[in-house]
Amino acid sequence: MLLLLGSAGCQAEAPVGNPQTVTVRLVTLLQDPSPDVRRTAALSLGKIAHSAGTMALVEALSDPDSDVREYSAWALGQIGEDVNDAAAISLAGALGDERDSVKQAAALALGKIGPRPPVVAILTQALAVGERNSRRAVVEAFNQLEAKGAFPALRKALTDPDPAVRQGALAALGELGDRRTLPDFRERLLFDASSSVRAEAAYRLGKLGDPGDYAELQTLDEAAQHDTSPGVRSWANWARVHIGPAKMGEEDEE
Repeated sequence: MLLLLGSAGCQAEAPVGNPQTVTVRLVTLLQDPSPDVRRTAALSLGKIAHSAGTMALVEALSDPDSDVREYSAWALGQIGEDVNDAAAISLAGALGDERDSVKQAAALALGKIGPRPPVVAILTQALAVGERNSRRAVVEAFNQLEAKGAFPALRKALTDPDPAVRQGALAALGELGDRRTLPDFRERLLFDASSSVRAEAAYRLGKLGDPGDYAELQTLDEAAQHDTSPGVRSWANWARVHIGPAKMGEEDEE
């Protein structure tokens, strides 16, 4: 049984049966004067995850209440691949929301919807011209999407002035598994000003690196011995063991 709320408070439970029928009822509650009712409606639509609620949730991305916007973005992610392209594009636009929690919800939702070309194009543009928190949300979305078409934009973002964006771009590139980024990982590990970025680079080298590539092992050795951050040194040591000759020997014995 699904508990519905109205402007007068709790109302009778709606009969469970046809999800579309319940969805239609919840859609009307997204227009309720009470923010609490609209929040409950958005969450309930996400739990039902019927595509009939898609466009109403898209409209709710512009709700004056930030929680309603956040829950609506989450609900669209729950609908997932059944969300149409127009709704996915609107969800990508929510990465520019003034509230960080809405940005994050939109990023996670986009990951569940999938790497559609129109969305990838919008995200690529936002990564180039968006403000800092929007760029952070974009790289998180790309991390979820694993969109191969984002490769050039993510590689360019490795020089973003914001270290969180650089770290997110490294992570997203690592998820793509494209070995063309290995030189970029080495460069970030040795020369990036942020210890968080350097640690991410070390981790990604350990995940993607080639145990036969001595340039990578040399880079990790240098970081493990000389980096000023204990955390970076620790990750470099981990990566060195993970891709190094010791691991090769273990595999040869199997």
